[in-house]
Amino acid sequence: MKMIYCTCNVSVVEQLTELLEKNKIRDYQILDQVIAKNKKGQSRFNTPIWPGFNSSVLMQVNEEEKVVQLLQTIKEYNKQVINDDELITVCTWKLEDYFYD
Repeated sequence: MKMIYCTCNVSVVEQLTELLEKNKIRDYQILDQVIAKNKKGQSRFNTPIWPGFNSSVLMQVNEEEKVVQLLQTIKEYNKQVINDDELITVCTWKLEDYFYD
């Protein structure tokens, strides 16, 4: 099982959730109003000097093929982006435990 972490400009979160649904990933959490200093694009600290903010999405995915497909889908999305402020950043790591009880 993998934990997937994505972060993007708040203006892109709807496109990101559409990509998740398209890839049949329905178990995710959205963190709204995440301030960020980005490697590419403008920093977003939700201040008059650095306006705006990011949103982050966390997913728990058990099927490796879904992980691979989602990463490919996000890479394809990012290749089409003209403005660095609209890129989706993604990272994954192995999830040891995940349960509801």
